[in-house]
Amino acid sequence: MRSAGSWRELFLGGTGMLVVGLLMLEFATAMQYFAVAVVMPLVAHDLNAERSYGWLLGSYGMAMIAAAPLTPGITARLGRMRAAGAASVVFVAGGALAAVSGSAVLFVVARLLQGLGSGVLTTFGVSAVAHSIPERLRKRVYSLISAMWLLPAFLGPVYASTVSDLLGWRWALTLILPLVVVGRALVVRRAGAMGQAEVRDVRTPPFMRVLMLVGGCVLLLGGTSVKSAAGQVVALGGLILVAVAARKLLPEGERGPRLAVLAMLTLSSGYAGLDAMATVIARRGFGASIGQASAVLTFDAVAWSTVAFLQPKFHERWHLSTGSAGVVGALLVAVPVAGLPVMLAAHLSSGTAMPLMWVAFLVSGSGMGFIYTNLPVTAVSVRDTSTTDAFAAGLVLAESMGASLGSMIGGGLYAYGLQQGLTAWHALAVAVAALSLSLFATVFIAVAIRRHLAGPRPAG
Repeated sequence: MRSAGSWRELFLGGTGMLVVGLLMLEFATAMQYFAVAVVMPLVAHDLNAERSYGWLLGSYGMAMIAAAPLTPGITARLGRMRAAGAASVVFVAGGALAAVSGSAVLFVVARLLQGLGSGVLTTFGVSAVAHSIPERLRKRVYSLISAMWLLPAFLGPVYASTVSDLLGWRWALTLILPLVVVGRALVVRRAGAMGQAEVRDVRTPPFMRVLMLVGGCVLLLGGTSVKSAAGQVVALGGLILVAVAARKLLPEGERGPRLAVLAMLTLSSGYAGLDAMATVIARRGFGASIGQASAVLTFDAVAWSTVAFLQPKFHERWHLSTGSAGVVGALLVAVPVAGLPVMLAAHLSSGTAMPLMWVAFLVSGSGMGFIYTNLPVTAVSVRDTSTTDAFAAGLVLAESMGASLGSMIGGGLYAYGLQQGLTAWHALAVAVAALSLSLFATVFIAVAIRRHLAGPRPAG
């Protein structure tokens, strides 16, 4: 018996249609990520929203956080086809509204709608892989999904800057939407036929828990937007509220899947926070040019995508288990970026610091290629299949919550440091050090996952 399916088997029949749809969705998501990163300063300038930058960035992730835990209950009530179809309409409507927004408030509302739609559909996609694709093929699916960030790493910034120069930032956000619609249609069409029995008894989490989570995010965003000590107290209160709500919303049950969800939370918090701060670190911390700063994200995404795509080969050649690959990946992610606070505190010149930063993000991105594709496999590999959707929702919740919190914490600590009279590079050193702690927490969780997957050792 083969331990892993072939690439050819992956693209046969209905499974192939689902995989193609998932890949198109990921390509569109990656293009949107780079497009938003490029045009957001233009959006803030045109909408007179420089002081609301945190809201412009954080609203999308905050809505995903709210949508993910509610998705299993929504799907159980509406059915997969109608739930996914409604979420697609909400996402596209949000994208169109963002493109025509004339104020920061309207733009934030549009991004909230997109985040809600994306939260439901991302959960739907993870669940579709678990229900529709054999376990032996899942790691290849996740490897391909991660690899879909390779081309956008080169095309995304060029596309966004070119379209913005020629037609404006509104068109840069709009022209991606048809690709999203086609990809989502393929996924919904294939996955809509999945059995419904296993999700009939899924209970929607108490609304107050979701409200508590969103309220904590609002306090965190609002507190870090206020340049006063009171604002930081509010932000800290919001962070505590988020932690309490997350503890109640993340899925309970089998130890391995639960650890994988927790690892996704800490990994996303540290890594996405560093990604969001990368251009600020390069520009304000090391005095680099915009081209040098953009290269950090390109190196990062290329390394991640390439290693993720080649990971099945690494597993076969080095005989790596899923747990061991996760530990290797976590170490590769955490160790290189741990040197950034020291480099910032020393205030190295761009000529010295930028090559080191490129290498750090190149190695860290390679680590993401190892660990990121393993966590979804572990999270949905449950003995009780009735909990598959709950763990899929928990995984999306953990990733979106981690990414949002990482950006908020990194940006908030940087702003607080400046407020307290620190230099830009010292304030950034504090922010990066805090995000690095989250990555080292992931290392310890990855070790626990490996031990769990290895199982008890035989006596004697």
